[in-house]
Amino acid sequence: MDQKWNTIYQHSITPALERLRKVQGVLLGFHSVIDGIKRVRPGEIETILNADLGLKQSVQEKIDAVPIEIFSPADMLAGLLVSIKSGRSYRMVIRNEDTFRWILENFGYDQLKLGGTSGCMANSLAPLDLQKILVYTNPLAQQLLELFPDNNNLHMVTQINGNIQLEHPHQAWQHKGIEAIHWGFEFAQGTTIQLDKITLIAPRASRFYPCWNPVNNKLLLSPLFKKGALRFIDQFSHFIVAGYQLLLPNYPDGTTCIDYILSTLSYLNKLKVAHPPLKLHFECDTIPADEIRCGIRKHVLPQMDSMGLNEVELDYFIKDMRSQKINQLDQENQVEYYLSGLIELANESGLERIHFHNFDYYICLTKGSQKISPKRTRQAMILSAIIAGQEQEA
Repeated sequence: MDQKWNTIYQHSITPALERLRKVQGVLLGFHSVIDGIKRVRPGEIETILNADLGLKQSVQEKIDAVPIEIFSPADMLAGLLVSIKSGRSYRMVIRNEDTFRWILENFGYDQLKLGGTSGCMANSLAPLDLQKILVYTNPLAQQLLELFPDNNNLHMVTQINGNIQLEHPHQAWQHKGIEAIHWGFEFAQGTTIQLDKITLIAPRASRFYPCWNPVNNKLLLSPLFKKGALRFIDQFSHFIVAGYQLLLPNYPDGTTCIDYILSTLSYLNKLKVAHPPLKLHFECDTIPADEIRCGIRKHVLPQMDSMGLNEVELDYFIKDMRSQKINQLDQENQVEYYLSGLIELANESGLERIHFHNFDYYICLTKGSQKISPKRTRQAMILSAIIAGQEQEA
């Protein structure tokens, strides 16, 4: 069996790469950010908790009912411990600047990397010799843009002497400073945290992401990018859309997440009108807020051609579709459970393709009317798995 799969892999990579390199061009938006990578050190966490008994008690109370967003150090630590306990990747948005400062002062980071869905996609796609990749980044800060790779197929929209142009990210920055950072707390399988009489042991390696990004919390797109992407849209065939997890359900000015979801969709529709062959793919992220997920199901997915998501993200959609709570979901037979959830989501959304990536396996559900053969789909999945594996090792 191993020899058979080795042969399948060997005969899949080249044709999949050849087709990928024929892609006209890819747009990536709306989520590029600096990732502060931090390796989890159990002693460091235990010291922080034991030094503040009030904080420790609050964390213990929140572990069984973790808030969907981070408003305090206790929220962040509870999210981290639940992520470790489950071995799953959770993402929570930091909504309080004092908490952001607390995390920065108490944990810092070990390394700064290019992150965000769009940034990570740029990292993965640029070395594959695609003809052109246009990335949306806000703000155009030197510290962020210099994290992009050197590949000359990477571009951003800039304006020089009043003329809108496409430049490499390294030449596109406008100012200095770090206005947004998403931590990636990395923990290995077997990472153990002692919380009084409770012992938390990570069943597998993963990451926990507390995200500070107030500058993009409404996804108000840069007017310069909007003009530039529209001007050059005939050079692109695909747009990978992401970033809705940055939104708030409600804002102090009376607006809601739906207002800003509709605003981005209105712009995407302009691109489609200007260039009808453009394919739209939505790459999901952890979105605990019910209102935002509801907006995505109702407004975003019907406008997309395809979607990608992982097990945590699919759990939330299954919860919504079945009107259940997360802890009520029957996940005993995981592959069957997730496959049935994917079918429900496909039927509800009308998506042409759904890509589901979980530990140990990958499912691509395609609409029967699609003209792409299962063999070609499998070739693409194998190439994706290899690229993801290399990214993980890096």
